[in-house]
Amino acid sequence: MAVTQVKDILNRAVEFHKMLVDFYSKIENISEKESVKLLVSYMARHENVLKEKLSQVTEEQQRRIADIWVKQGPEYATCRCFENLKIDKDSSVDNIVDAGLQLNQCLINLYHQMVMIAPTEAVKTLFSNLETMEIAEKKRLARKRLAKKESKKN
Repeated sequence: MAVTQVKDILNRAVEFHKMLVDFYSKIENISEKESVKLLVSYMARHENVLKEKLSQVTEEQQRRIADIWVKQGPEYATCRCFENLKIDKDSSVDNIVDAGLQLNQCLINLYHQMVMIAPTEAVKTLFSNLETMEIAEKKRLARKRLAKKESKKN
């Protein structure tokens, strides 16, 4: 059975946020739609903030839980999350929000799995808090889509 340390899972999450920043920056560079450029610029900046917050959490928790081993390493929040995304220069704001929601779910799945297999209460609390943060992010993205659809109706 595979084992990994909590710090490796946290580092994977930080790297995933970096991949999200790169993904959104790439879309900003190729898109010809100003609304898409504004959205992905905002999303890239926001992912950078989340990456920095997660890095700080990692540093604060390093002494207590980072070296704890878990029996399995979840296969969430990997490059595979990006494989089926169909984003190009003609993608709409809705396409970008859909992709953001899908990618956000990868992190939620990672954190939820870690809560389920956490060997200590401290590890469980950390990943539960991270899961809650990502669920809030998913709701924020979903509200953006809803607000956009409502503004189209009016």
